[in-house]
Amino acid sequence: MIRLKRVVCAVVLVLTLPGCGGRIPLEETMTQDEAYERAEEHIAGAVAVLPETVVLSSLGGDLSNPCFDTVDGGASGIAAVGRTYWLRELPVEDNEANVDLLYEYWTANGYQVTDDGRPDDLAVFVEHEEDSFRMSVQSSVQGSLSISSSSPCVWPEGTPNR
Repeated sequence: MIRLKRVVCAVVLVLTLPGCGGRIPLEETMTQDEAYERAEEHIAGAVAVLPETVVLSSLGGDLSNPCFDTVDGGASGIAAVGRTYWLRELPVEDNEANVDLLYEYWTANGYQVTDDGRPDDLAVFVEHEEDSFRMSVQSSVQGSLSISSSSPCVWPEGTPNR
């Protein structure tokens, strides 16, 4: 249970970081719906390197975290959005190898590693160099892996609320 709380906290952290010191874009962005789609694309690309037995099981559905602007305190609606999934049907004894597969995929496909907790903690965090989407893979204390993807700050409809 404690590890599940830790995973949920880490997911919140991945979604919170864009709002902490990140720039609030004054120009157009993709819409939040497009950002959810892009998050799914990032997850699909990463999961494709895992064994075919993997099954994605939603952990929390659509996630949205306001990107706080010092001017409006987040009232503008700009947010980082994303999704998190459990990676089911993977043998626990293969967790390290599966995290290695994801790490290799990410480092070969334009992602910068922002944190790697191994060997003490089976968790890797990355950010895509082109679109600034963040991803992570983590293991719960029970041995379940989860994968997350979140967007940079995006406007609900793609244009700043002024």
